Amino acid sequence: MAQTRLYLIRHGQTDWNLRAALQGRTDIPLNETGRCQAREAQKRLAGVRFDEVYSSPLCRAMETAQLVSGWPMEKIRPDQRLIEIAFGPYEGKDTHTLGPAFAPFFADPPAYRPPEGGESLQSVLERTADFLAFAAREHAGQTLLVAGHSAALHAMLTAALANPLEKFWSVSLDNCRVAVLTRDEAAPGGWQLTASDGDGAGEYMKRYLA
Repeated sequence: MAQTRLYLIRHGQTDWNLRAALQGRTDIPLNETGRCQAREAQKRLAGVRFDEVYSSPLCRAMETAQLVSGWPMEKIRPDQRLIEIAFGPYEGKDTHTLGPAFAPFFADPPAYRPPEGGESLQSVLERTADFLAFAAREHAGQTLLVAGHSAALHAMLTAALANPLEKFWSVSLDNCRVAVLTRDEAAPGGWQLTASDGDGAGEYMKRYLA
């Protein structure tokens, strides 16, 4: 039987990425660099046949999914479980100006407490884990492209690999970088990380913390 595989891809660059601003649920489009990144990712994945393409409903992820898969937009399946974490009043603000209340988000995830109107990391873990269970159940033996966002995809990886929250950022996913999960029921979280083209240094982490 064919293995179930999820190709997780973070959306391409946006103007808010360039200025280290938190996007969260704010619906910011790709910039031209982001579209070029998505087309380059399409070339890297040209030999992969996707049975289904899922995406966060936000436009930066939907356009990335369309450009990477080559599928028409109407065939891409938006899924609310893949949407980015909500940052509430932090959205649109430069991460370097938010101070100690936000600092744990990257530096010490277990200590992060969302602002009023924001979403907790535990909530993101639960909804992305629900998507993983759905994919394993409804798409057994298939290969999916899953386009999303930094925090949401790292939550999915954390759930899939049964990692502690301390390792939330352990897999680097810069813009249009890919991580591949392969279904393995014997693994602690039910999945194995079988490929990643992230740069282990996590360049986007440097941007957001420097």
